[in-house]
Amino acid sequence: MRRYIFILSLLIFIQLSSTVNSQSLKIGFRFEPAMLISEQNNSSSISFTPYSFYITAIWEPINNLGFELRPGYLLGGEYYGGFELGAFARWMISSSKFYIIGGVTNHSNDVLGSHNGGSGLSKNILYKSIGIGFQKDSKLGIDLMYYYTNDKDYAYSNVYNSYSSYRFENKKMNGILKIGFSLAWDIL
Repeated sequence: MRRYIFILSLLIFIQLSSTVNSQSLKIGFRFEPAMLISEQNNSSSISFTPYSFYITAIWEPINNLGFELRPGYLLGGEYYGGFELGAFARWMISSSKFYIIGGVTNHSNDVLGSHNGGSGLSKNILYKSIGIGFQKDSKLGIDLMYYYTNDKDYAYSNVYNSYSSYRFENKKMNGILKIGFSLAWDIL
């Protein structure tokens, strides 16, 4: 099902770009190592994941403005991972190679790993993001983005006390910091 949604989104994106007579359309790949900032039982933790891969389509209707579509997959640990689909707008700062980027990403958490101690929650989480990037040349771009959400719960676990009883405690994703490496080629 996700594959069909991606193919349909890409076809609509290409059709729109050809009917609007865009300046350029780029297709490529992204690699986004991420720092996951999570919390459980009022204790914060930061974990690193290098497993975040995407396909990218960038449509630039004018010189300083671009729209980007990113379907991909992030595997962030025992209970956090899944298919992601993001839509972003990026604005080049004046005549420099730097740009400001912002957008939304839907993360479909599907790494459940259920056992007696807890499980991941199967749900969609909508992230908002903001960042800054550098376009090295026509193909290679590097950006740093911060992702945040209001729907933070992504897993739960059993917390035992000294009386051998337990309660469920939710794990929360407070934010994600990603550095993205994008390699995209002009197709139009």
